[in-house]
Amino acid sequence: MIVLIAKSVVAEKNRAEFLQVAKKMVTETRKEPGCIFYDLVQDKMEENVYFFVEKYRDQEAVEAHKNSDYFKTYVPQMQGLREDSHLIQSDVVTFE
Repeated sequence: MIVLIAKSVVAEKNRAEFLQVAKKMVTETRKEPGCIFYDLVQDKMEENVYFFVEKYRDQEAVEAHKNSDYFKTYVPQMQGLREDSHLIQSDVVTFE
């Protein structure tokens, strides 16, 4: 399993538009067969900081997500509304 956490710092003036695009991204991504979990969360300490929390079956599913038409449309739109962004990609640690 692959986990991605994508941090977005959004200016207050761009927040409403960012959330509109993010909602579309969440709706479409949840339909992907390799998507296990996908949601947007807001930092409770810094209201202009959001995290996409994503879990995929495998790297192939991540690549399918990145290559989707809506990803190629919505990500550039969101990038234009962000002040900063950062992506963390990791594998899930499994305890036996």
